[in-house]
Amino acid sequence: MACIMEESGEISRDIHITLGMLDKEDNEGKEDIYSSLATIIQNNDNLSNSTIQRMIFHASKDMRNNDAPREIRMLAGEVLVSLADHDFNSVMDEVQRHFKILELPDEFTVLALAELATSHVSESIPFMTMTLLTIQTMVKLAEEEKMKKAFCIALEKFSKAIFKYINHWEEFPYPKMNANRLSDKIYMLFRFIMDKWTTDMTYETNQAIIKAHGPAVALLLHREDLQEFALHHVPWLLSQYKDVETDFYVTQSLKQLLAAADFYEVYIPKNTKSSIFTLLQKQICGISESRVKENENEAVQCFLILVHSNTLDLLEFFEEQVRFGDENIRVGTFSFLRSAVYADEPKLRDYITLIERTVKIAMDDYNIKVRTSILLLIQSMCEKGYLEASEGWQLIEYIFFQFAFSRRNLVDPIRPINQEYLVAENSVLEISLQVLRGLDPLVNGMPQVLWPKLLTFVVPVEYTGVLPYLFNILRILLMAEEKKQYADESTALVISAGPVKLPSAQQLLARLLVISVLASEGLPCGTGAIGLLKNLSSIIHPNLIELWKDLIPRLLLPLEGNCYKVRLWENMLLEILRETLWKINDKNWSIQLTHEFIQQMGAYYNTSLEKKFLWKALGTTLACCQDVNFVTAQLKDTLINANQMGDQREATVSVLGYCAKNHMDVVLKVLKEFQVDRKSFSNRCKTILYGKKILTKIDLIAVYGNIALQSPKRLLLPIVEKEIVTPVLNLYTSSCQVLGITVLNKNVDLQMTFTKSVTEICIAIRDTEELLNFNFTSKEVLLGHMLDLIREEPLDSLASPVRWKAVIAIQCLSKLKPQLPINDNLNILEESLRSLILLPHLTRIIEDGQTDEDKAHIQFLYGRSMDALGKLMKTLVWRCQEPEECQEMFNLLRIWLASSKEWERERALQICSKVLTNSNESPERFRIGPLLGLFAPHCCDTLATIRLWAADAVIGLFFFKDLPQEMEKLRHLQEGLQSTDSHVQLWIISNMAKMLSKYIPNEEIQAFLEESLDGMENLNAECSKACGLWVITILKEKGAALENELLDILSLIYHHMPVLRLKEQNFNFVLQAITQIANFHLEAVVCNLLNKPLPFDRDIKALWKALAEDSSPNIQLLKALMDKLESGLENDIAETETIAVACAIYEVVSIGIPIRDSYAELLYLLLKLISYTLGQKMPMPTPTLSERRRVLQQAQRFPEGDPCRSLIIWQQEIMIGIMEHMFPSLSSTSETFRIMGTAFFSELMKEPFLWKQGNLREVLFVIDQSAWDTNTTLRQMAIRGLGNVAIGAPQKVKKNKQMLLETVIRGLYHLTRTEVICESLKALKKILELLTDKDVSFYFKEIVLQTRTFFEDEQDDVRLTAFFLFEDLASLTGKRWKMFFTEEIKKSMISFVLHLWDPNPKIGTACRDALAACIPFLGVQDLHALLDRFVDCQEMPKNKEFYRDLCMKLAKKNQDLLWILHTHTFAYFSSSWEGIRSGAAKLTDAIIQNVTPQFLEMLDREQLDSCLQALREDPCVSVQRAAEAAMQTFLRRCREIGNRS
Repeated sequence: MACIMEESGEISRDIHITLGMLDKEDNEGKEDIYSSLATIIQNNDNLSNSTIQRMIFHASKDMRNNDAPREIRMLAGEVLVSLADHDFNSVMDEVQRHFKILELPDEFTVLALAELATSHVSESIPFMTMTLLTIQTMVKLAEEEKMKKAFCIALEKFSKAIFKYINHWEEFPYPKMNANRLSDKIYMLFRFIMDKWTTDMTYETNQAIIKAHGPAVALLLHREDLQEFALHHVPWLLSQYKDVETDFYVTQSLKQLLAAADFYEVYIPKNTKSSIFTLLQKQICGISESRVKENENEAVQCFLILVHSNTLDLLEFFEEQVRFGDENIRVGTFSFLRSAVYADEPKLRDYITLIERTVKIAMDDYNIKVRTSILLLIQSMCEKGYLEASEGWQLIEYIFFQFAFSRRNLVDPIRPINQEYLVAENSVLEISLQVLRGLDPLVNGMPQVLWPKLLTFVVPVEYTGVLPYLFNILRILLMAEEKKQYADESTALVISAGPVKLPSAQQLLARLLVISVLASEGLPCGTGAIGLLKNLSSIIHPNLIELWKDLIPRLLLPLEGNCYKVRLWENMLLEILRETLWKINDKNWSIQLTHEFIQQMGAYYNTSLEKKFLWKALGTTLACCQDVNFVTAQLKDTLINANQMGDQREATVSVLGYCAKNHMDVVLKVLKEFQVDRKSFSNRCKTILYGKKILTKIDLIAVYGNIALQSPKRLLLPIVEKEIVTPVLNLYTSSCQVLGITVLNKNVDLQMTFTKSVTEICIAIRDTEELLNFNFTSKEVLLGHMLDLIREEPLDSLASPVRWKAVIAIQCLSKLKPQLPINDNLNILEESLRSLILLPHLTRIIEDGQTDEDKAHIQFLYGRSMDALGKLMKTLVWRCQEPEECQEMFNLLRIWLASSKEWERERALQICSKVLTNSNESPERFRIGPLLGLFAPHCCDTLATIRLWAADAVIGLFFFKDLPQEMEKLRHLQEGLQSTDSHVQLWIISNMAKMLSKYIPNEEIQAFLEESLDGMENLNAECSKACGLWVITILKEKGAALENELLDILSLIYHHMPVLRLKEQNFNFVLQAITQIANFHLEAVVCNLLNKPLPFDRDIKALWKALAEDSSPNIQLLKALMDKLESGLENDIAETETIAVACAIYEVVSIGIPIRDSYAELLYLLLKLISYTLGQKMPMPTPTLSERRRVLQQAQRFPEGDPCRSLIIWQQEIMIGIMEHMFPSLSSTSETFRIMGTAFFSELMKEPFLWKQGNLREVLFVIDQSAWDTNTTLRQMAIRGLGNVAIGAPQKVKKNKQMLLETVIRGLYHLTRTEVICESLKALKKILELLTDKDVSFYFKEIVLQTRTFFEDEQDDVRLTAFFLFEDLASLTGKRWKMFFTEEIKKSMISFVLHLWDPNPKIGTACRDALAACIPFLGVQDLHALLDRFVDCQEMPKNKEFYRDLCMKLAKKNQDLLWILHTHTFAYFSSSWEGIRSGAAKLTDAIIQNVTPQFLEMLDREQLDSCLQALREDPCVSVQRAAEAAMQTFLRRCREIGNRS
């Protein structure tokens, strides 16, 4: 409550603020304020009294403000009146304060009082007397039009309020007031206005008076003393009809006074009444374009009031107007009568006959508007039961006649019609149907009106359009009567039509049967006709009651919401006809029905469904007729006058064919006689003379075919070839002869009819083939004719249906015995396939059509031809006895499945789909696998249609498996193949493959794979990808069960690999396929691959890598290979298979699979294999240029490669495992494996980590023993290992120095293998670097002597290592061996000097370093400076200069050393190195130049001369030159000595 009060207070404050703005705002602002106030007043009920009073004050002030605009004054008045809802007394008091006697008030004050009177009648009545008295004193003062208008409005409102009070005073809360006093005041006011203001008034005043006239007169009519006065002023009101706006107010006032007159039962004078009728009719029937609908509606309401009060007078007035009036009068009158009927005025039912008579007057009026209005009126009369049995039938007839009349005008107009007329006639047609559609035949009196006269409209063809509604009406009537009979009530339906002629029973049966055929197309009239037959059974023939009671309901049951195929429905109706005629069993009745069918023949179009059924019904009736003479005569007449039956061929075919069901012999006899007669000369002349159109040979061919189809099957076979096939062939061949020569007739009609006839004959024989073992001897002849027709069809167009029909005929012939050989069937099928598949693209074929109809026909032919071809292939395929024959049939399509033309692939797959889809039979041992491989790839083809057909074919392959759920899922997946997204397509076929793989027999997987691999080779990229995916998926699903087929599958894949390698995508799929197989049968795959010849080709290598790359089997693969490698090395030999295992391991490991856990064992096995294959010739492939380049690049990248070293750095823990595996190799019985183990551990001796973690101490002693082995290679590896001890375990060197030195020094004596010597020198160098002079004192002399012997070794590595070692020995020379070492240096001086320019630059450098280390022992310190000077040079100086300077130094410092050099030089003159020979010659030249004369005399001149002479003849030019220079120097010094002496 508090909330409400608070809200009310807020509203009041808002209103006070708003009111405060009224004094400040201009006029525009006030308009918005008053609009807002009006909304607040209407939406709030709890306004405070002060707020209301303040609003009343402001509203009253502004309402009376003459300076304010009218809009604001009107809004203020509305607000003031609306405040009366809250406080009526205050508002009335405010208004009355400004409403004074003899004082003209404000216009809006009067209007406010008038509004208060109508909106608050109950509260205003007590003030009414005073108000009216005051107004009486004011009206005399009114001179302005606005005041007159205001007083007229007040009169109107006050009259309505008083009228309401007088008629409903009991509803008011206070005692009844004197009504006469109130009406007296109205009378005085109305009389004054009519007397004073109507003589000279403006248009606005006139309208105001008219509006007030009706309410005022209506009020005065309640008093008898004022009725005459009131009616006296009615003519004035009627005289005011003059314009559109005024007419509405006049009619409105007239309606009010007529309603009052009817209410108070006031008699209106006849003249006045007549004037009212006439003027009101003008309002309804006027032709003015400015008619207002509201005025017309008011006029109708006036007439409805008059219908209640003056029924007879009004209807007589209407009858007279219809009789003599024009079309507008009639249309308006019938329109009002329709409204009156719908208003269901009780008094109107007493004058039904008068209304019917009025309608009949205008029935001969052909004006469309009149016809329409009559139909609508009849509709309302039927709905409301305004028809009487005696007069109503003509109105019902009128509906049917109008339908037929409009239909005739639209279909066959007498005169040219325009669009407007066409629309109008269509409207009449629709209204007629609408009337019948809504007609309720059970309304009171209607059954007597309608039955049985409605039957007259059943047979005439012009009423065909109304049959659905007519049948419905009749059905309702008959069913209602049937219910009454069950209830033992008296029936109202009698079979008596009076003057109406009813149709005969035969007419009804013929008509209803023909119409019943339309039920096959879902037309209601067809269903209604067959239903009506049941209800009319007693009328048609008494014998049919029980028969039809059983047959027809069974016939109607499937039609509830459905429709049959036309042929099936026709057969059912014909069966009813046969049963009916057999039941009636009356020859005359049947003959009469025959005549009736013939009589109705002209009522239908030749192409209509009814006409075609009529021919069949006629033939069926003749077949049931027992009068053979009548049947014969009728058949002859049919053949002779076939053109009178419409389409003579189809008519003759139907009549004779259906008649043959019971009279086959009669029909064939009549046909034979007809053919003989037509050949007679007289008949030919008559035909030519009279121009009579007779049956042709083509027509007769068609007749024979249908006779075979319709004839009794058991009677057909004995005569079919002689009596039917032979005449057909004779007729066809005679049609193809020109001057006695047989040619192919290009007449399409002949070809089509011949193929159809052959087809029908085959179907007839086929239907009986199971009953009798019948061989069709004419089969091959007919097949030949059909193939000739197909061959002659063009391969670039599809204009005629001959190809289609010929294929159908071939299919039917193929089903008959005898069975043809497989080759003949293949030839037939190939010819048929070529005729369609080789056609151009469908779009191009369709473009040959000239019109849209032609194009649609071509497309239709294409679809039907493809369907027929699919059925033909289906027939031939499933009749094969062996699966190989079935496969041969499908192989015919292979060439087109791989075609580059999309449309050819599409057609081939479409045919396959039709063969396989929904097939209920298949040959035994039918093979799914090869066909699946043939079709499945195309599920990802380029066109969506190809993909869908391919999926259809794939699904069809498994139709025989009876998998309903899987089929449904596959169909759902198939829909997704319409997507153009390749990923979606691949996903779908992957799922399809998963679902179908379980149903493919294992023994057919190989065939599937072969087809798929062929597809990968020959199909486009999309299909190839699909092939691969199908293969991978099926192998994945079926791989575990393919153990028996595994080898064949692998061989098949290997066979295709060379071709598939050409496309990377296909090759990858092959690799995946092998991988999938390996997932299930790894051992078998590995064995199979290992049996491939070495060296592995690139395909096998790729397979190994693919197996390794697959994450599933790679670990098992490596383990399997290692097991095979281990078993292959058990006999200490390496067979080819073992080598193949190693090659496979290489390919597997090369891709980088994780081998950490297997690394140690793997390396051990590989090293063991290497040891066993040393010396064997390996099957190596010839490297290509690119491979050679790659090897060289790798060699340059790793010039000092050491796999063991790299391995240790990579993983030390793995190395421990390798050592454990390799340790037994040191004592292996296989010499080569011992070498391998020794070499391996020799390298490990370098690693300090392994000395700490591994058991290398034991290995050291084993290697030491191996250094004494007889095998030189083993000794070399062992010595290397001993040398590497110095790197890996320096502490072990001193501990085992004796063992090491003795073993290594022994190696220096192995003169047959320089490799051992070189290895010993290197090891000795490494060891000596860790020892002191005391440690090696015992072995020093032996080491020095052995080392010097290798300065001149032919192996560079030996010489180099010897110089390195000698350099180290210089640092180990103690006092004990200094003299010895100095002498050895002098002996070695010649080697140092000459090898400074050794052919190997590294040796020159090593020699220089060794010489530098030895110079201190010679005591010639100047040699250091000389050597340093040459060492510091950017380029190596020429040896001649060095020798000169050296000899000069020695000549001065140490002549003995110079002599030693000279004596040792001779040995080098015969060196195998050119540089050494040249150097020796140059050194000799320098010695001779610098030696003293005493030493010169001591020279063996002869020896020197001979040596130099030999060098002068050396092949090397540089040696020759050096020798020549030395010889010249030698000769010069000799001359000098000679001169001195």
